[in-house]
Amino acid sequence: MTSDVGPRRPFRVDAGAGRSVWSLGGRFTTKADSAATEGRFSLVEAVALRSTEPPLHVHHNEDEAWYVLHGHMTFFVADDVLEAPSGTFVFAPRLLPHTFTVDVEPTRVLVLTSPGGFEDFAMELGEPAEGDDPPRGLALPAPEVLGPVAARYGIDVVGAPRRAL
Repeated sequence: MTSDVGPRRPFRVDAGAGRSVWSLGGRFTTKADSAATEGRFSLVEAVALRSTEPPLHVHHNEDEAWYVLHGHMTFFVADDVLEAPSGTFVFAPRLLPHTFTVDVEPTRVLVLTSPGGFEDFAMELGEPAEGDDPPRGLALPAPEVLGPVAARYGIDVVGAPRRAL
């Protein structure tokens, strides 16, 4: 990782490694956090379940992108509907309302945000992932919990999850 003194250093994170939590209805494993990239970006590997489907929301601080490793998702970004089977990359610029559905459970997806910091949002709302099985009752936090934490990270919830519409 990086240090405050001296040049930046390369690093690697092995398969299955990284800080991992069950959060926001799925499993999030940080591969590159904001500290390691000097705030430029963060990269998280997510195991997305239908319980991961977020309400319609807007990021004020970061652009968000996804690369679907295995599975299938559908992204709703402003007025666009973007199907995303395995191998698809989707980009959502900041300030555009977006949400997604998980069409195949589980879907493995890389989540890239620039600048970094989103990983802290997922970590704050999560509990450490001890194994591969999700905890009983895994779900998105209730609006009264999610809303204030999201607001601290510059995320506004502006609508319901897509399946609820």
